[in-house]
Amino acid sequence: MFTKVDENELLSIEQLCERLFISNTTAYKLLKSGEIKGFKIGTWKIPVKNVNDYINKKCG
Repeated sequence: MFTKVDENELLSIEQLCERLFISNTTAYKLLKSGEIKGFKIGTWKIPVKNVNDYINKKCG
């Protein structure tokens, strides 16, 4: 069963990789291409909502 996730939460690259079971290289490619939207302030920050949108787009 899934727990409720705060879609305003920000993920790091490492957390994105864990969530999607992908490598760092793939994560950076997705961010740089804009497939997953994130932003950089020092390091990448990725809103959970954007990750969920990406998953829904791939599944739908």
